[in-house]
Amino acid sequence: MIKNLFILLVFIQLLSAQLETDKPVSDILCGKNNSASRWLGAKSSLTEDQSKIDVTFYDLDLDIDFENEQISGSIKIVGSVIPNQQINFFEIDFSDIMIVDSVTLYGEIISYTHSNNLVSIPANHLDNNGGYDFDIVINFHGNPPECGFGSFVFDQHENQNHVWTLSEPYGARCWWPSKDDPSDKADSIYISVTVPGNQIVASNGLLSSIETLGHGKKRYEWREKYPISTYLVSLAIYPYTLWHDQFISVNGDTLPLDFYVYPDNYEISRPNFLLVKEMLGVFSDKFGDYPFIEEKYGHANFGWGGGMEHQTITSIGGHSEWLIAHELGHSWWGNKITCASFSHIWLNEGFARFSEAIWEENRYGYDRYKEYWLNHAYYGSGSVYVENPNNISSIFNTGLSYNKAGWVVHMLRGVLGDSVFFDVLESYTSNDSLAYNSVTTEDFQNVCEGISGLDLDYFFSQWIYGEGYPIYNVSWEQNDIDELIVHVEQVQSGQNFTMPIELLVVLTDDTIKYVVENDGSLTSYNLGFIGQNSFNVRLDPDHWILKEVEYLTIGSDLPGPKQLTLFPAFPNPFNSGTNISFFIPDYIGQDEVDIKIFDVRGRLVSNVWSGRPVAGYNLFSWNPKNKSSGIYIIELETQNKKMIRKVQLIK
Repeated sequence: MIKNLFILLVFIQLLSAQLETDKPVSDILCGKNNSASRWLGAKSSLTEDQSKIDVTFYDLDLDIDFENEQISGSIKIVGSVIPNQQINFFEIDFSDIMIVDSVTLYGEIISYTHSNNLVSIPANHLDNNGGYDFDIVINFHGNPPECGFGSFVFDQHENQNHVWTLSEPYGARCWWPSKDDPSDKADSIYISVTVPGNQIVASNGLLSSIETLGHGKKRYEWREKYPISTYLVSLAIYPYTLWHDQFISVNGDTLPLDFYVYPDNYEISRPNFLLVKEMLGVFSDKFGDYPFIEEKYGHANFGWGGGMEHQTITSIGGHSEWLIAHELGHSWWGNKITCASFSHIWLNEGFARFSEAIWEENRYGYDRYKEYWLNHAYYGSGSVYVENPNNISSIFNTGLSYNKAGWVVHMLRGVLGDSVFFDVLESYTSNDSLAYNSVTTEDFQNVCEGISGLDLDYFFSQWIYGEGYPIYNVSWEQNDIDELIVHVEQVQSGQNFTMPIELLVVLTDDTIKYVVENDGSLTSYNLGFIGQNSFNVRLDPDHWILKEVEYLTIGSDLPGPKQLTLFPAFPNPFNSGTNISFFIPDYIGQDEVDIKIFDVRGRLVSNVWSGRPVAGYNLFSWNPKNKSSGIYIIELETQNKKMIRKVQLIK
């Protein structure tokens, strides 16, 4: 009777703590009908006439005037009109702030209008029974306006002139005329740039030539011969220190690695930049060969705090391993295979986030991989699918487009298993109709289903188009013939989640794993005879599901009269505070007990309590203030013993 009362008191206190920290989940959409309406209602940034043309080639020629912060130049646009699709105008995206000097069509000067950020060139006089090719040249100049994250920026570093670009999502139109939408990738682009002679120009593809001109100027000519989206076209211009490395692929191909760095950043960035070739080995093994093996990979320092995955030449403002891995991962996820609409940006950013975790796993071990995902969990509202792809903050929502999207990839790995999952990734990147093309979530889903043989509509419907995450209540009991019955129920508001779940039964000297299917309703699982009365149960102990769990049954590993126990912190994960409970047996007497909190690097964060506790059950709370999200270690230490538990803080 006393033992039962003790269990009840512990349960009541832990349940109360959970109720105080539950995260509200509101406005959650349910079912396939809502998912379908979101997809069918997606808005394209293209005009009707733009959707009928296919651009195949750009030839961009620029002269940069640092003193007046202006650019001038020309763009040649080559493409075709889809057969039997009549267009009224060739409509080219270009900011009204910029000035168009002239336009030619098939080499002939032609009239045009320039308004609503479009250069409109009459085309209704052209017959289109079988489709036709076009060749447009636009001459222009101006001071590029600041768009999005900058677009085209005249900057300085260490009192030296500096130009850099960052055009994602729709900023290319702010400095060069184009069909500025990720759904249409040109087969290639030539980029020529004239700059003062002390400047160095880094750009996409391979450097074709450097020509010394009069008046102290130089002309750099770059050639990108792989398909490319407009937002991935880049210029990074500065008196850089340029150094080189190389990567040798398993096929024996040599890939140049070029690093354009600020002279004052050379020493501090070089050690981690040297890791790029090791990262290339890991990602090539997991994702398939580096997609631009006939050109290069490299970094160019720029004046923005993060990074931007410009094709073959990442613009980078830091030098952490995870930033480097993230941007390199984009070579496969975003550059080789590009989201057809920024509504599907998760196919870029979620996979790049997953690339960080893969690097973590391969360099530091599987436990660090699992820890990585706990540190990047997202428990907020909203769908991974971006409903408004014209809103930059919606596209680049860190919680949804990066963290939860990365969790989707991680969870898919758990559902499929490693062998099938990595087969899916390699098939996805090598698919004849998808590689070097633009894709949607449905394209990726089709590859997953084709390789695995599974119907995964439920998975993508709930995790990409739906909102929220499962909250599981778990309890268990033994029946009259000592079979273990585990009860699992989802208690979140909104949609239910269908997922395979691992149940771990912890015995005195062994563990038993079971995998069960769960669809949200209260389900009881008969796990059979386990042969012991002393055991515990854990749901998804390896964290393959983005979730919360509340255990309604206290396991039989509760302390006896001779057992010191530090219980799991509850709630966990937590936001504002968590409870730390432990049991002191009589034999320890009045020994000193210290409870401390450390971060994952072993640094002391907090002294929670120190003193002589009473024998029996003890409970303390930890309410971290001004602490960042992450994993923390709870340590209980007595004169002869030390015990630890992990807890996750999420803000």
